[in-house]
Parts: sequence; structure tokens; C-alpha cells
Amino acid sequence: MPKVPPEKCTKMALNGDEAVAYAVKQSLVDVVAAYPITPQTIIVERFSEFVANGEVHTEFIPVESEHSALSAIVGAAAAGA
Repeated sequence: MPKVPPEKCTKMALNGDEAVAYAVKQSLVDVVAAYPITPQTIIVERFSEFVANGEVHTEFIPVESEHSALSAIVGAAAAGA
């Protein structure tokens, strides 16, 4: 991956949750199944905004519990995501 020159970089002030959401965005994941519950609510909200705005091409599955999130991701992995 080529190095980006400093003049093309954007500096941002983020809290830890927002930084995680941006890291997931840069990871180019195929599927995200998430349940917004403390302490990661901001991560889920911010990443769902990226999906809604078309900033990432990820299948976002809002689920009803952490167990459902795990089940959805296991199914996605079995299907090749």
C-alpha cells in the first residue's frame, strides 16, 4: 500500500469509540452484525451512519442481542463473507 503524503491527510479529534468505527471502516469488512449496547453504542451508531451514507459497502445487520450478532456472523462466515 503506498504511503499517503501528509498534505493529503485529514486530522480528526475522536474519542475511542469513534476511532474504532473508523478503523472498521478502513478494514473493508463484508458483513457487520451489531447490537448497540453500552459501552460500544457509539461504534455501532457511527458505523451504521457510514453504511447509510454509502461510505462503505458493507452488509449491516442490526440484531436484537449479542447472541444474535454472533449467529449472524457465523452464518456470514460459513457463506464466504
